[in-house]
Amino acid sequence: FFQLRLEISMKLKLNEIPDEGREYIYTKETGELNEDLRDLIENNQYHVQFFIKPLNHKDFVMNGTVTTKTKEICSLCGETFHFPTKAKINEIIIPKTTDKDHEKQSRANHISEQDENAPSVSEYKGEVFEIGDFVHEAVALSIPFNPKPELTEKGDCSVCLKSLLSSPFVYDENISIVEKINPFSALKDLKLKNSKPN
Repeated sequence: FFQLRLEISMKLKLNEIPDEGREYIYTKETGELNEDLRDLIENNQYHVQFFIKPLNHKDFVMNGTVTTKTKEICSLCGETFHFPTKAKINEIIIPKTTDKDHEKQSRANHISEQDENAPSVSEYKGEVFEIGDFVHEAVALSIPFNPKPELTEKGDCSVCLKSLLSSPFVYDENISIVEKINPFSALKDLKLKNSKPN
């Protein structure tokens, strides 16, 4: 689970972007997103590069990449390791709607649900796009459900050096066989005492 981030997210002022567009590059050294990403990457380096351009007077298109390493726990050996991750940015940014009737049409990512190469959709409010929150989410979504470190040349785990990853993981017990138990079987060994009336 991710830690709660109490810091104010880095914001991008969309009204300052020229018609020809603008490129942005953020790194650990420039520091703009350090606090936004700290809970995911700790002190690891990161490189965020994207180009954003107006499509019209209110919509924008944004393309780029986010590369970094997140601190993860290996899903096989349980050791902590730094997982290299790269997220693609392919986004259309639209103003947030206030009309309840149009809420379904403007929800995020409705374009990308059909085609993974299609752009996703994000919303902004008041000429400001929460770029810190956006990059944080992009990194979080790039982490697989069961992260594993890279393998050595021998096919062993590069963190614990065990050969956990070279053979498929199997359970010892056969969970497909369910033993049927008679609920009265516990009573079979009970004997009733004969009590003679006085």
